[in-house]
Amino acid sequence: MQRALNQQMKKANRQHRLNRLQKLMARHEPVAQTGLRVATGFADIDAYLNAHAGGGLPCGGVHEIAAHSFADMAAALGFAHRLAARFVHHAATDDDVLLYAQTHAACRDGGQPYAPALAAHGLSAQNLVYLDGVSLPDLLWAGEQALACPSVACTLLTSSDSVPDFTHSRRLSLAARAAERPLLLALGTTGASAATTRWRIAALPGQGWHVTLEKLRLAYDVPPPSTGWAIYPHRVAVLQETPNPTAMPLMRRAV
Repeated sequence: MQRALNQQMKKANRQHRLNRLQKLMARHEPVAQTGLRVATGFADIDAYLNAHAGGGLPCGGVHEIAAHSFADMAAALGFAHRLAARFVHHAATDDDVLLYAQTHAACRDGGQPYAPALAAHGLSAQNLVYLDGVSLPDLLWAGEQALACPSVACTLLTSSDSVPDFTHSRRLSLAARAAERPLLLALGTTGASAATTRWRIAALPGQGWHVTLEKLRLAYDVPPPSTGWAIYPHRVAVLQETPNPTAMPLMRRAV
């Protein structure tokens, strides 16, 4: 009896300390609750965000999109492309660009971005600055530099085999909040991070996605639904003007 009572008291004390820590974080990080926000374009997800997160995804934040397994990396990239398109279209001018960067492993495992596939998710290859085949440190450096450039509306970094450590994730998060522009991380795996949101993506039959929101910064009172959402996105039909669209000069390379 005494042992059970002691265990309950320890559990209550841990929960009390956790609640105090959460309130302290919310008081010292008000930026995550204010600022510009963008809807995902998916009704069920936006309804949850409107009810529990102030509406939409913060522009000034790092958003992780992680594959459920290696085979789901293409689905995770598709979801990342859809979010990137929402952020880019929310930009003030039509000249703003998307920085799309990949590590060596991401290029090896998934190939380079396919222009018609990007267009199907609402991204224009004409407004794309592409950086392929770099190391993870160079990828993170490019992302931090992009956040300091006002003409970059959104940054999408892809790594299939490694993830930034918490220190680098924190640096990117602070830079995104200061610039009030988004950075998306499409990852094959995850680790400890300071990301504002983390989405876990699995492929569904019929070109659908099973989307689970694993992390929503400062939304402690109502945790994200563990069941997630089944999403079947509408894709824009793209007319092919040449038999080999990958040979078209649709991407500007960044060196």
